[in-house]
Amino acid sequence: MYSELLSTSKPGLIIILIDQSGSMSDPYENSTKADFAALAVNRVIAEIITACTTGENIRDRCYIAAIGYATTTNAIFLDKVSELAKNSDIDTVKKKVSDGAGGLVEVDEIIRLFVKPTADGGTDMTGAFREAYIGAEKFISKFPNSFPPVVINITDGEPNDFESATVRAKKLSDLKTSDGNVILLNAHIAKATAGKIELPNSGTSFSSDKFASFLFDISTVLPEALANRAKDTGFNVQTNARGFVFNADAEALIGILNFGSLGVLR
Repeated sequence: MYSELLSTSKPGLIIILIDQSGSMSDPYENSTKADFAALAVNRVIAEIITACTTGENIRDRCYIAAIGYATTTNAIFLDKVSELAKNSDIDTVKKKVSDGAGGLVEVDEIIRLFVKPTADGGTDMTGAFREAYIGAEKFISKFPNSFPPVVINITDGEPNDFESATVRAKKLSDLKTSDGNVILLNAHIAKATAGKIELPNSGTSFSSDKFASFLFDISTVLPEALANRAKDTGFNVQTNARGFVFNADAEALIGILNFGSLGVLR
């Protein structure tokens, strides 16, 4: 299980769910949660495209979808990497890099804009899981023997309805290819990282926190391919660790996006 290598005949699917509710306008990492989440997602999509590129040839080893959710859901796109690579919408952002002498220097970085920051309204996580189910089900019907779809949910707050969100998340995770069930990862981001939780294998230590327990409960136990990538990314991965981070700082958010997406492109 979870052993299929991605190819053009057996591609993978990565679905990124992005909380775009009003609270995403809160400060985070010298910008806002919405700005930083969009930047992190745009970078990882560009990295996926690069990982599927050999010379000038882009091999469609992967499909990528992005779904924004606030008061309602918005399916931003679902496409193969060669089509996403044609995107000409770019922006210039500041990035700190090593100056070679132990310090950092700020440089301009040109990034492709696949998603744009938005922050308004409620948190229809139920709708996001429903849209992800629709996309994953269509993909599985076309590629039933591929590595199963990976869904990465980025959020900063509680769903409008815990019960319906749980039902939809479980239904999504029940979908499967011949290689295993859909993998659902969850990243909760917060300005204050007190009580940060990274890839727990038990919910005992935060059982009194309804939101953390909810996200833990719906998150998938990491299969070996993703667990190994998580270790390479710097996470402490224990047996039966779940794909879940809570009160995540920038490093943890980027980390889960990295291993959740690039881990299947081994």
